[in-house]
Amino acid sequence: MNRRRKRRLPFAAYAALIFNGALCAAPFMAAHLVSSAYGDRPTAFETTPEALAATRLAMDERFQLISAGEEAEPREVWSDLVRNSLEQEEMPLVRGLLLGAPAMLGAPDGEALRARIEKVAKGVDDEAVLLAAVSYLPGEVQETYLNFNQGGPRFTAAATADVVAKATPSVALPDAPEPVDVTTPTPAERRVAINRVGDIRGLTDTAVDWANDDTIDLHAFLLSGIALIMADSEAREGASVAMPALRARTQSPVPFKAYLTRRIEDVVNVDEMKRLLSAELHFETGYTPDATAVVEKAFRSTVDREKLDVLLNEFKILREIALDTSFEAAIAIVGRVQGGVDLRAARLVAAAGGERAVALEHFDGENLLETARTVIPWTNALRLQAAGLAACLALLGFVALTTFWKSFRRNRPVKKSAVYLMEETPA
Repeated sequence: MNRRRKRRLPFAAYAALIFNGALCAAPFMAAHLVSSAYGDRPTAFETTPEALAATRLAMDERFQLISAGEEAEPREVWSDLVRNSLEQEEMPLVRGLLLGAPAMLGAPDGEALRARIEKVAKGVDDEAVLLAAVSYLPGEVQETYLNFNQGGPRFTAAATADVVAKATPSVALPDAPEPVDVTTPTPAERRVAINRVGDIRGLTDTAVDWANDDTIDLHAFLLSGIALIMADSEAREGASVAMPALRARTQSPVPFKAYLTRRIEDVVNVDEMKRLLSAELHFETGYTPDATAVVEKAFRSTVDREKLDVLLNEFKILREIALDTSFEAAIAIVGRVQGGVDLRAARLVAAAGGERAVALEHFDGENLLETARTVIPWTNALRLQAAGLAACLALLGFVALTTFWKSFRRNRPVKKSAVYLMEETPA
């Protein structure tokens, strides 16, 4: 009895099974990897320690390009920028350039400056950087700077290149003073003192004018009302930063002004506000306590509470930017913002750079927000998921290449005679 020999499955069947299985699994593995990496993070550009460090490095790269973009040496370009800023009495800009000196000076001066800073300061300290950077300025520029900072301590001559080449940072400045320990203000002491949203009396007068069909700056009125009636103190301080951008009168468009205008119109029902004020204040001529009550009621009844919370949180971000830089610098930085993501990027840049962001905005404003970095920490779970996805993609590539190669290596078909059922020799 003849037993029928089992036929082995051809290679194509195995290849198709493996390829299709890996092809179906790869998207699910990729989706799980992305979910694990970003699922627990509500927003981009969070001010985590990793993001702050990465953003500082990106800002240093931009500072290097600013000082290296001229024919002169980086140190000469940097000192000229400081000199010009001193002549214009732009002290926040001068401080930003001095704080950016370790990146702008180039090697070996930048390395020597970093060595001195590490010797005299515990960690990153802006005052230590300022004191050390001044000694790298020409003599007349140093004197001009010190005239603006009477009584402040100063370093002696700068470290030379050969000292840096032969010495480690721990001995780069043998006669260094004691480490600087500057006490930072507590969060309760940090306030934006400038008020640009006005007061409730002025808001009421503007509401009366609008109710009587006088021309007003509508969006500035709405912003002032939101800040004075609906916001807490922190959001009100941030609204003061937003107000100058909203009132800006320039020929070129201000992106943040357009964004803020849309956000205010989404929060407040303008038509309903106009109707309520016209009905109650049409015969009023100015401020009265009753008119103020009408204005407050109109704002509280015409705002979208959910959208208002988002807007107030953005005002608080503006406040943080002003605290990390300055009121005027915050207005300039915010002018680069085109949306909510850009606003968080500006917050990260201000937190990472401080007054460095002032100089970077002035000399390289178009690339300011591009320096913000979001860093995803690589946990063991992410590494395993990434390795699994890589293995799946490698399997797809291996099967595809093997199938392609076998398609060229397969044997030519053998012709058989229909009469004798014998193999014929190919011609």
